[in-house]
Amino acid sequence: MNTTAKLGGIGAIFALLLTEVPEQYTLYVALFIIACGAVTALVPPPNAGSKWAVAYQLITTIGLNIGWAENHFKPGQSGVRVPLPDKPAAKQAVAAAGIPVLDRKGKPETPTP
Repeated sequence: MNTTAKLGGIGAIFALLLTEVPEQYTLYVALFIIACGAVTALVPPPNAGSKWAVAYQLITTIGLNIGWAENHFKPGQSGVRVPLPDKPAAKQAVAAAGIPVLDRKGKPETPTP
C-alpha cells in the first residue's frame, strides 16, 4: 500500500473520530495530538526491549508521525546518515560486515546483487 493511501485512510479515521468528540473538547484533542507529535520530535526513542517502547510507538501514532513525517529513529534501531549518492555503497559495506540492513518496517532487506 502506498503512502498516499495510508495517509488518506488515517486522515479519514481521525476526521471520523473527531466528529464524535463534543465541539467544546475538540481544541483539547487537537492540542493532545500536537503534544504527542512534539514529544516524539524531542524525546529520543527508547531501546527495543524497554517497557516504554510500546508507549513511544503509541504516542508516535497519535502524534501523526506517519509517512514522510515518520521519525527516522525507532526503538532498537540506529540511523547511519550518509550522502544520498553513497547510499548503495554504505548498504553494501554494512551488509559485508554481516550486519543486516533493515527496511522501513524493521525487517532485514533482501540483499541486492
